[in-house]
Amino acid sequence: MTFNSINRLGDWNPQLLRELKGRLKTRNILLATAISLLGQFILYLGSLAQLPTNNMVLKGYSNRYCTGAEVYGTPKCLLDEFGNVIINWQLWSLDIFKALSIIGCLTLLVAGSYLLINDLASEERRETLNFIRLSPQSPQSVLSGKMLGVPILLYLVALLAVPLHLWLGLSAKIPIIGIFSFYLVIIASCVFYYSGSLLFGLVGSWLSGFQAWLGSGVVLGFLLLTQQDIVPGKLDDYPVIILWIFNPSNFIPNSLLINLSNVNFHWFALPLGENPFTRIGFTLLVNGIGTYFIWQSLQRCFRDPNATMLSKQQSYLLSSCFALVTVGCANWQRLVFQPSPRSNLIAENIACLLLLNFGLFFYLIAALSPHRQTLQDWARYRKMSISQGLRDRTLVNDLIWGEKSPALLAISVNVTIVSVASGILVLLSHVELNYKLAAFFGLTLAASLEMFYAALAQLIFLMKNQHRVFWATGIVSAVIILPVIIVAMFYSYSANNSFLWLFSIAGPILVISPEGMSLSGITSFMAILGYWSMAGLLVFQLTKKLKKAGESATKALLAEV
Repeated sequence: MTFNSINRLGDWNPQLLRELKGRLKTRNILLATAISLLGQFILYLGSLAQLPTNNMVLKGYSNRYCTGAEVYGTPKCLLDEFGNVIINWQLWSLDIFKALSIIGCLTLLVAGSYLLINDLASEERRETLNFIRLSPQSPQSVLSGKMLGVPILLYLVALLAVPLHLWLGLSAKIPIIGIFSFYLVIIASCVFYYSGSLLFGLVGSWLSGFQAWLGSGVVLGFLLLTQQDIVPGKLDDYPVIILWIFNPSNFIPNSLLINLSNVNFHWFALPLGENPFTRIGFTLLVNGIGTYFIWQSLQRCFRDPNATMLSKQQSYLLSSCFALVTVGCANWQRLVFQPSPRSNLIAENIACLLLLNFGLFFYLIAALSPHRQTLQDWARYRKMSISQGLRDRTLVNDLIWGEKSPALLAISVNVTIVSVASGILVLLSHVELNYKLAAFFGLTLAASLEMFYAALAQLIFLMKNQHRVFWATGIVSAVIILPVIIVAMFYSYSANNSFLWLFSIAGPILVISPEGMSLSGITSFMAILGYWSMAGLLVFQLTKKLKKAGESATKALLAEV
């Protein structure tokens, strides 16, 4: 019976069977079981040590888990008629439940991401990844097999903790549906993060042994920064609350409801935060959209390591979905549906949207920019098509939709999509005209800055160098960071030297800030014109190199003929 089950598993997903055979050894299973049970035991003993004792009652101490009157915010300990301390077992169970939930989230997402990235890096070093590509399995079968099989011991550790977790949740009077809803969010988050880890493992091989540590470190840093108990402040006023959706620890249920950073969460003024199920539904939807686009990139990169992560058509859909989700998380209920919102609220919301847009934009640079050989092939094809009169579409059409053409025009389309979405929010908001104009200037300056970075990155990808990705990352990062450092060193107070600050990545934020309100329209326009001039020079140089590459490749091809 077991043999038949293994055969059926191998027929369904051979890659999963390969991963399970390599990892489900008796020693590994016993070690994972010991780690899970020992960890739960230590957590339980540590929580027992925090309970009040009879000696504490005699000395008049207070404790979080006592039930008497509060003394300086902590309940005083009381004894029952048998001389035992009266303990708030519901609160004690809830605290352990939350601690175990946070540990579980961090372990599953961080350790799972590390294992997946490290596995792909090991396959690359052993040169077995190309062999897997040549197998008759589909990319979905191979990658899903890795996602299910590589962290299998981690899944075992988590499953062994479920009984204690459920018992603590029920002891804390948490509804069973709330607990299972939390499990659903964790599963969706694991699929999202693990998909992203697989993609990073495929495209980040140039980082060598540092790849897995960098990927898991980024995941850990993101989870820590987006925990509701760590980051203070009221976030429901700003679009960055969307980042908190990608942290499952913010959905840990308590005795009353399932938290999401703040119950005032809105999307296009719809009060999704008032109902835990609407929040969970929206979270699953957003995670599903992100996972869908990651898998589009996974399939393309797995079939052809030299292909771009996204086609241009897919990038336009991604930008549209991104704009819909992020702009919807802005404070529409106050900016649009209240007659006189706080003046700085539009600047704060646009600043948050610009930060999110920059994140999307840098991903699009990496996802859409073709490398030297692809650009050479495209330039040669264009050259031969022109000479033979075989062009089937115009240059602009090819730049917008073509697979191998330079990505600048496609990136500009994506930048326009997200900028127009943010501009609609500005246009509909009920703030004063000068705040609207400052927001529009900020959006335009950000778009200009993004196109300058895109042109620079695309020019670097045309270099005759095997480490083009490394050079592109280093040079673009330096162009982003160094101007801020240099201007900050010599002109720390931006109000006195606003024009110089406009030529840094902080420029769009400055334009919409209260300090930038004193800037004249001519000053902002000159900064925008400066960026477009620099981008134009880079595009001119790129065009010149592409023409030369196309001519050289065509001459070489004709010489061979």
